[in-house]
Amino acid sequence: MRRGGVVVLILGCLVFAVQRDRVTAPRAHAQAPAELKYTGAASCGASNCHGSTKPKADYPKLNENIVWTQKDHHAKAYATLTNEKLKSGVSPSKIARELKLAKAETSDRCLTCHAVNVPAAVRGPKFDITDGVSCDACHGPAEKWLEAHAEKGWTHEQSVKLGMYDTKSFLLRSEKCVACHLSIDHELVAAGHPDLLAFELATFSANMPPHWRDKGTWADTKAWAAGQAISLREATKQLATRAKSGVSAKLLDDALRKVQGHAAVIKYALAPAAAKTLEQDVAALADLVTKGDRAGVTASATKLSSAMNQEAPRLAARDWDQAGTQKLMQSITGDADAIGAVGVRAAEQAAMALDRLYNVYAKAPGNKPDKAAGDALDRVFGTIEDPAKYDAKRFAAEVKAFEKNLK
Repeated sequence: MRRGGVVVLILGCLVFAVQRDRVTAPRAHAQAPAELKYTGAASCGASNCHGSTKPKADYPKLNENIVWTQKDHHAKAYATLTNEKLKSGVSPSKIARELKLAKAETSDRCLTCHAVNVPAAVRGPKFDITDGVSCDACHGPAEKWLEAHAEKGWTHEQSVKLGMYDTKSFLLRSEKCVACHLSIDHELVAAGHPDLLAFELATFSANMPPHWRDKGTWADTKAWAAGQAISLREATKQLATRAKSGVSAKLLDDALRKVQGHAAVIKYALAPAAAKTLEQDVAALADLVTKGDRAGVTASATKLSSAMNQEAPRLAARDWDQAGTQKLMQSITGDADAIGAVGVRAAEQAAMALDRLYNVYAKAPGNKPDKAAGDALDRVFGTIEDPAKYDAKRFAAEVKAFEKNLK
């Protein structure tokens, strides 16, 4: 299906484009107690743990380490730092030279997001930084809960108390994934590093592929909403940072387009008053960028980031249902012309939103996928395959065609 192909294109930068705007350890790593050790992927990969070649029917299937190793781009994150034959044409060594780094694979600036770059003192005996973005990156230091969590009756909550990162929380999961993947240091971009221009939590999670299952029929709706709020928060942070740093007009405009893209769809998940305020704030922000008022951009973007920081917990806590999911889709399709006019970044976010929301809607009890709707979604994605050829009217027309097949 075309949707898969387009998502792969959007994900093309995922492995290499994960550096944040700060040269510090990822926020998620910092949340764990400093004294706990990171045990490494090898501590999880035994055949009687998560390396089983005979997966169970239900989760955890106990083949999670194999899925990560063989199919997950995160497992290749470190390897990209030494690969001069990347399909993207990106040269890690050239970027390192531009940034005056000895080697990408030994620089904290690169390892921060291409590996679990924790201090040597908290690396366990099986820890290997060349594992890339491994189990430790998402689940935290396992020293205290590694053996205990396999015991009968042991709960997830017990592991969290001993240092496990709570990825079951949609808010914390969004924090973990979005904060690293969305914001790209402008100096890296100038040096040749890809800028990840489109990120959507539910879509990217579905294409990892997932080695977990979220409980609840409407879990993907919650993942989408929480992810969008955190994505907009991080996009506005990036815009503020770039405005303050005096970057080129193009890099500033790229950051603005991300803000506009996420704002164009997240507003439908907000209360009417909050949605109206968001629209006004984004319009004012765009005006400030156009005028070249970088101090104003910094202040306005920071304010908007704070607002999304307040909205994210509410969206992550909301219990979504069929009516709410259907209303989100209808709101997006009903505003197809306006969203299309915002630009290709908004169109990308709308396409991914409709794909994920329709996927969860069609699989709900009493519903079933409709081929005509699926084909219509393929055509929607076809309009954003090549951003250089993006046609807002064609995008809107295909979205409206999908709406007609939405049952």
